Amino acid sequence: MKRVSLLVDRLDRLRLSAEIGLHRHGPWWLLLALSFCLLLVLAATLLPALHAELAAAQGSLRALQARAANGEPPAAPESASERHYQAFQEVLAEESQVLASIQAVLDLVASHQLLSTRAEYQRGRDLQAQADTLQMIVPVRGRYADIRRWIEEILATQPFVAVDELGFKRDEIARNEVEARVRLSIWHHRAQPAKGLGVLAADATERADEVNR
Repeated sequence: MKRVSLLVDRLDRLRLSAEIGLHRHGPWWLLLALSFCLLLVLAATLLPALHAELAAAQGSLRALQARAANGEPPAAPESASERHYQAFQEVLAEESQVLASIQAVLDLVASHQLLSTRAEYQRGRDLQAQADTLQMIVPVRGRYADIRRWIEEILATQPFVAVDELGFKRDEIARNEVEARVRLSIWHHRAQPAKGLGVLAADATERADEVNR
C-alpha cells in the first residue's frame, strides 16, 4: 500500500508540473517536451548501429594498417557483381550430380502422376559465366495443377535447375489434361572430358524408359 501511495503521489506531482508548465508557457512547451523525448528515443535506437559501423570501420582500418606494415598491397573492394558471381558459383552443381539431377526430375514426373515421353538432352557452355549446362526438354501430359506442382518441386529441391521454356497445349477444351513441353537447364561446374553427353544421355534415357513403363 505504501508503494502504491508513493507512485500515486509521484504521478500527481508530474501532472501538476505539466499543468504549471502548460499554463506558463502554453502548448508549445508540451510540443517541445514531446520532441525532446522522441529525439532521445531515436538516439537510443540509432546509437548501437552507429557503434557497430564504427567498430567495423576500425577493424577494416587496422587490417589495412597491418597489410601496409607488412608491405602488402591493399586488397581491392569486392564489387556487387563479384559477390553475385560468387553466389552463383556456390549454387552450381558438381558434374557428378548431373545424372542424379536428371533422375530426380524424371522420378518426380511419376510421383506427380504425369506421363512423359522420351526426353531430349543437349550440353551447353556459358563462357562468360564459366559454367556448363545440360538442357533437358521433357514432354509431359497430365493435369495443369500436377504439372505446376512438379515444376515447383524441381525448383525447390534443386537450386541449380532453371526453367527456360514452358509451353502448354490442349487438344480438347473439355478435357482435364494438357500437354506441356518443359525445357530445363541444369547448371553445373565445368565438365571433365572423361564423361561426355553421350554417357549421360544414355543413362538418362534408360531411366526415362523405366519411369514410363
